[in-house]
Amino acid sequence: EEVSNNVITLKTRFGVMEIDRDKTIKIPKGMVGFSEYKEFGLTVSPIPVLDGFMLLQSVDEADLTFILKPYDLSSGIISDENLALAIQQLSILPEHVGVMLVTTLRRMPDRLVKSVNMRAPLFIDTSKQQAWQYIFNNEDYDVRHEIH
Repeated sequence: EEVSNNVITLKTRFGVMEIDRDKTIKIPKGMVGFSEYKEFGLTVSPIPVLDGFMLLQSVDEADLTFILKPYDLSSGIISDENLALAIQQLSILPEHVGVMLVTTLRRMPDRLVKSVNMRAPLFIDTSKQQAWQYIFNNEDYDVRHEIH
């Protein structure tokens, strides 16, 4: 097992994260509202309440972590047409595409509300380790789609 010296250790709000620089994802345009940050590590969430979610961690800013929910391409929430158009415009081969939804947590008095942004999913090209947040010009997709 080869040990890479390219490991970045960050103290984040989700605990200490180690990111292998060779496996980071480049986001050429950044995330919406955070265009200056272009390089991220993607890790499985270590937090029980976020089981099944992933964390997108900026390598340049320990305080910048996005919670991502892998999108099930067969769920039909986003139309096949819209998915196909986005994948085509981003020039990602269908077998290399991963789609993630940016998740927001809001603490209510009685529960934790999780919502995902259906209007601006993150499309990942797994072969090139690149990703783009793609904004659908479509009012049908809710920026705060509640999930359970």
